[in-house]
Amino acid sequence: MLKPFENINYFESIFKEYFNPLVNFVNKYLNNFENSREVVQMTFVKLWANRSNLEVRSSVKSYLFQTTKNTMIDYIRKNKNILNAKELENSVATELIDEQNEYLDPYIIRNAVEKCLDNLKPKAREIFKLNKFEGLTYEEIAEYMKISKRSVEDNMSKIMIYLKEELKNHPDIFN
Repeated sequence: MLKPFENINYFESIFKEYFNPLVNFVNKYLNNFENSREVVQMTFVKLWANRSNLEVRSSVKSYLFQTTKNTMIDYIRKNKNILNAKELENSVATELIDEQNEYLDPYIIRNAVEKCLDNLKPKAREIFKLNKFEGLTYEEIAEYMKISKRSVEDNMSKIMIYLKEELKNHPDIFN
């Protein structure tokens, strides 16, 4: 577990990197940039005030979006905006899942993918691992395995379709 907000330089870099994306995220629901900026500012003030007690168990980005969502819901309840806070919480939760899916713990994703790879033929499994885990290009894989680049492309296409189908209902990845 990380305590990333204790270092002021890191905190400032996080603020600069995520302030605008978080404002845009909140503005999707509040439709008011001034209020959206206020919510995000409140989030960062809370994070700074509680920095020594905070432990991040996921990615910092995921943590920021979740914390900002909670701050936004509190803001709406406090200010009794037109939107019903419970309805907003449900609609934001759905969107937040979409926002967070790309920021899931890589360990969880890799384990789920590894289990699926066990069902592939050895050649396809090796092609996938060389490309996604080792970072080789299709050309490099083709040269290394002494097959055509087109064969690598075809295999990767089939593997990606297979993985998408196998992982679409995975509880930790696609909630």
